[in-house]
Amino acid sequence: MITGGAGIGKTTLWEAGIDRARELGYRVLVARPSSAEARLSFAALIDLFETVDAETLATVAAPQRSALEVALLRAQPTGIAPEPHAISLGLLNGLRMLATGGPVLIAVDDVQWLDPPSADALAFAARRVKDQPVAFLLARRPGSAIALEQTLRLWELKRLDVGPLGFAASRRLLSDRLGLVLPRQYLRRVVQATLGNPLFVLEVGRAVLDRGAPQVGDDIPVPAGVEELLDTRVGRLAPALRRLLLAVALSADLVVDELAAVVGVQAVEDAVDAGLLVVDGTRARPAHPLFAAAAKERSRPSERRGLHQALAGVTADRELRALHLALATERPDPELGATLAAAAREASARGDRHQAVLLAEHALRLTPPGSAQRVENLLALAGDLETAGELGRMTELLVPELDSLPSGGARARALLMFAESDHIRAADEYDRHLDLALAETADEPGLRAQALAAKVTNAAAASVCRLAEAESWASEALPGARRAGPEAERTVLYALGWASAMRGRSIDDLCERFRAASDAAFYIAHSPVRVAAQRLVWRGEVTRARVELTRLLALADERGEPSSYALQRLHLCELELRAGGFKEASRLLDEWAESSEGQLLNFPMYERCRALLAAGRGLAEDVEGWVDRAIAAAERDAVRWDWLEALRARGIAALLEQDPARAARTLRPVWEHTSREGVDDPGVFPVAPELVEGLAELGEADEALEVTARLQRLSDEQQHPWGLATARRCRAAIQLGAAPYDEQAAAALVAAAEDYARLGLRFDHARSLLSLGRAQRRMKQWGAARESLRAAVAAFEEQGSSGWARRASSELDRVGARRPRRTGELTASEREIVELAAKGRSNKEIAQALSIAVHTVEVHLSRAYAKLGIHSRAQLAERLSVRAVGD
Repeated sequence: MITGGAGIGKTTLWEAGIDRARELGYRVLVARPSSAEARLSFAALIDLFETVDAETLATVAAPQRSALEVALLRAQPTGIAPEPHAISLGLLNGLRMLATGGPVLIAVDDVQWLDPPSADALAFAARRVKDQPVAFLLARRPGSAIALEQTLRLWELKRLDVGPLGFAASRRLLSDRLGLVLPRQYLRRVVQATLGNPLFVLEVGRAVLDRGAPQVGDDIPVPAGVEELLDTRVGRLAPALRRLLLAVALSADLVVDELAAVVGVQAVEDAVDAGLLVVDGTRARPAHPLFAAAAKERSRPSERRGLHQALAGVTADRELRALHLALATERPDPELGATLAAAAREASARGDRHQAVLLAEHALRLTPPGSAQRVENLLALAGDLETAGELGRMTELLVPELDSLPSGGARARALLMFAESDHIRAADEYDRHLDLALAETADEPGLRAQALAAKVTNAAAASVCRLAEAESWASEALPGARRAGPEAERTVLYALGWASAMRGRSIDDLCERFRAASDAAFYIAHSPVRVAAQRLVWRGEVTRARVELTRLLALADERGEPSSYALQRLHLCELELRAGGFKEASRLLDEWAESSEGQLLNFPMYERCRALLAAGRGLAEDVEGWVDRAIAAAERDAVRWDWLEALRARGIAALLEQDPARAARTLRPVWEHTSREGVDDPGVFPVAPELVEGLAELGEADEALEVTARLQRLSDEQQHPWGLATARRCRAAIQLGAAPYDEQAAAALVAAAEDYARLGLRFDHARSLLSLGRAQRRMKQWGAARESLRAAVAAFEEQGSSGWARRASSELDRVGARRPRRTGELTASEREIVELAAKGRSNKEIAQALSIAVHTVEVHLSRAYAKLGIHSRAQLAERLSVRAVGD
């Protein structure tokens, strides 16, 4: 029995059950009764037996068959109408007969509308076919159980109560069915208004598509069909009840006494009795959110204004009273505009971004055009739109006003906000707009400090350049910013946080100063608290980082900060990519692709994360496509961060494909750029282990040691958990690259792997085991190599890193004590060498990739040619392909 309200999806599940039953070979009898058919005798039985012909029923005893055929309207009654008992027996024996040919499923949707004679006959049969291959699949709305359901309880009836869709499921439903992607805060309102009912969600989504993209404060549309499914047409209600629902819609969470003061005590009681209103303690709410939404949609503007005026007279909340008065007022009112502007500042200070926008919009609307306060209210609204993620609306507001704004502070503020708009993509273009703002700040030290701070942030977090200078600029700007006020001070502390953290310094003190500067809620995207959480990721402090990033993600969602939410999701994804949490990283990226917040991140962050995910999973071919896209966009936007990370993904993939020369060629620019520009935290762009591995395999020991020495020095100075483990790993890898086998180096690499495991860095742990196993195999330490490589295979498989697991397995195949081979079969070493040769590698490159002598490559190729029956490299790729198909 599937139960659930109208539109909840029970029929969809019921139909899926029917499809599954048919796949399993069931004979399916289907009935879909409706409220209009509930009074028609045996209407459901007629539907159930629609596909059962007379010949199939021929073996049923004549009196019973005759009664059943009359009930099914297949025969005229002869004399008096057949007894219900005879019809029920006919049904029972008909089902038994059908069951002799295979299992039977009786599927009835909306059983609450079964006509009584059909329901009684089915209940009679159900009590007597329990030992037969007959099953029932029923669906109904909530309510009292009918006799059939009570009978089926003897069968240990299984129940499935269909609940509402959650946020993520609603987002996917709208995306898959309608191609509709809603802003996160508006989607949350849709889910709340529809209570997660999928049919309602879709109907509301269709209405949104008809009306265009929603904005902050837009109402939820209520299609007429949804009202019908709720069994309530607001337009048909008594005027007092419609007024009550409208009052609840215009002022959520009303106190019952306030509601009664506006609409009357009797209307409240009538609404409760009619099931329209629910009273929870002292609060009143609509029985279904869409009741109130429908009342608002069906109301007239004058009706709403009058009710807002009345609500303003009874509410005790000062901010809510101002909002009601604003909504009741059509003409400019400077005094009310000032009150709303103050209320908007209060909403912003407590972190309620969308309420701040709503109040600031009304403040601007009610401020006369020539008023001295208008410019301030305009810029305040633009700032609230920015933090609410409404960058398009912010741009629309500012562009027509830029030229007319007074020079100096007003224009500087506007230019600073415009630089953050969706019109500005490239980092160098962003910097030019900051210079324009700086030119307007001669008499505005606070704004000058903010503009300088934005340039520092751009240099650090986008261009990744001149970190020492950027840190110095921010430090110099801080005293002036502090004098200018808490907003300017916080902006500079955020910029300083970027530069200092990337230089390898703790920024805990900056976070404390940031919090102490003001009691107002900070904008998460522009806070050093966000950078401090990233720094935990860079240092490999996985557990603390995950807790803090998850907290900030929830806080951004709660406050309605889309850009902050998108950035925290990015940082969580980066954490999982480093930790080997590839399944969670993939989930986050899928959510990113389906959401609207991803559009708030201009740079190719998504593409480089996809590239790193493919590299971590060992899908080398996928890496290249994502890397190419990321680099093209990064070069277009003049942003270095994503370019550096894309190169890191390419370097990891090169090592997967046993191409150390390409790995070193790709990763060396990352190391050199970050070293030159002052990125001293070695975990910001963690390329050291892959670069050292590539260099060691190429025999470039001096350069590998140089990289390792700098890594060790920085890690010692910073007590950097990831850096210390990685320096040990790098040094051990270099020592194990040279003969003879170094037991101490092997022990050091084991210790590094254990350090990674303790930190929660599963991918680095598995990569260390693979490096150790490869070194042991080269040095003919067969038993140790087998143990290390088996552990590596298991670790990669546990992470879902299939390509790296295959890579480790291929190394394991080359270890001694392997299975006997068929005559003419290539050995693991031969196979590995010919595969590299088929890709066009020279003998020298193959030798470097596999850490063997060139002569060994030549010997193995000669033997492989003989086994494959070929004489040249030109035949190699084709021959390998044929053998693969044959295998």
